[in-house]
Amino acid sequence: MSSEKIILIGPMGAGKTTLGTIMSNSLGWTYYDNDKDLETLNNMTLEELSALPVSELHKLEGEYLKDVMDRSAPFISGAAASVVDYPESMALLKSTTAVYLRIPLQKILERAGTSGIGRQALQQDAERVATERFTRRDPLYKEAAQLTIDLSDSPEDDAARIIRELGLQS
Repeated sequence: MSSEKIILIGPMGAGKTTLGTIMSNSLGWTYYDNDKDLETLNNMTLEELSALPVSELHKLEGEYLKDVMDRSAPFISGAAASVVDYPESMALLKSTTAVYLRIPLQKILERAGTSGIGRQALQQDAERVATERFTRRDPLYKEAAQLTIDLSDSPEDDAARIIRELGLQS
């Protein structure tokens, strides 16, 4: 069995949980979900996490990335969209197999919604905030990733393509 640690990165709505679950089922690996683990590790509900100030939430998300990277391989985990904003998290991503799940801005707007963890800032002006984040973070995701995948409309095909391009057995 491989000793891989795969971190899926990308904006809210990219499908990190969906693709991570499909890939982990295909490979027989553990999948760690950022939002669910944040809830458990911080003894908070999703609603409480969603109500945190953005800066406090980002701090917890960065701490979670450090925590998950200390876990035994193999595994797949989704990372919060914000982790590329912080040098320490960028270094962690560059030290492992980070896969950037890239979707067009319009798809982000369709999928992300305005409720849930990390979506606090989208409640006022979703299009402006999502556009600013996409413009700022897209080059950061590309820099952190060992593989960038432009997503299709088929999560199953995208998961199979990632597994194939990483040279993993399923």
